[in-house]
Amino acid sequence: MIFLIVETKVHIIETLARERRVEALVENIAHHSLTADLKDLCQIVYLVLLEYDETKLLDLWENNQINFFLARVIVNQYRSSNSPFHYTFRRFQERCVYMGVGADINDAALERINRNYVPRRDK
Repeated sequence: MIFLIVETKVHIIETLARERRVEALVENIAHHSLTADLKDLCQIVYLVLLEYDETKLLDLWENNQINFFLARVIVNQYRSSNSPFHYTFRRFQERCVYMGVGADINDAALERINRNYVPRRDK
């Protein structure tokens, strides 16, 4: 009897998470250990993988190209000023620094941020 192991998208993502490949690549690209923001970047990469087309992901896995794909997604998210990572985390951090808010955000600081926040208008 011949058994074929058929990989699924969920199995591939579980394997990547168990081996901490995304986290290792993020640390390598960012040139330092995982901070809270970089952990959030890892979660965004996992979300991209979950939303990605299953046949394309299986093809990348079978052709041993998954690490190149992950590296490209991470670099695009980390360096782009239009990425979800930038809009969700970096932009908030930049506003906090601009407003003079340190790492510990209190109610008054949140009020200043909310008062000065201008939502982005999608075209």
